[in-house]
Amino acid sequence: MKQLSGFLIVGTVLFSACKSSETTPSDRVSVSLHQSARLGADIVVRADSIQDSRCPTGVTCIWAGEAKVKLLLSNGKDSSTVRLTVGASLNSKRLDSTNVSLTNSVYKVILREVNPYPTATPSSQPQTAVVQVTKI
Repeated sequence: MKQLSGFLIVGTVLFSACKSSETTPSDRVSVSLHQSARLGADIVVRADSIQDSRCPTGVTCIWAGEAKVKLLLSNGKDSSTVRLTVGASLNSKRLDSTNVSLTNSVYKVILREVNPYPTATPSSQPQTAVVQVTKI
């Protein structure tokens, strides 16, 4: 009985130690203009341009506007540029996501948001793009 309880204690300690050391890489990153960020072990995302024409809060506009982001994705061996848009679109095609091939792997890239959302008074916060990249 002592051996069994000792085995259970040691097993529990080892299992919890293994569990706590595992990390799940985040598939989302927020990047400022001309800033790079690493996703997981192999993908680097850089925002090359951010253009925001969305209607500011507290203002009446004819058009809701959109935010466009040009991103460079790379994995050290290969790179690809994508242009994604969030906000109103004049056509029915989704412009906030695309698939990208980098060195025999395919990734789904989604522009989740552009911050800060425009207001009637200019913000001093730098613009950032929240990007999600998932290997498919």
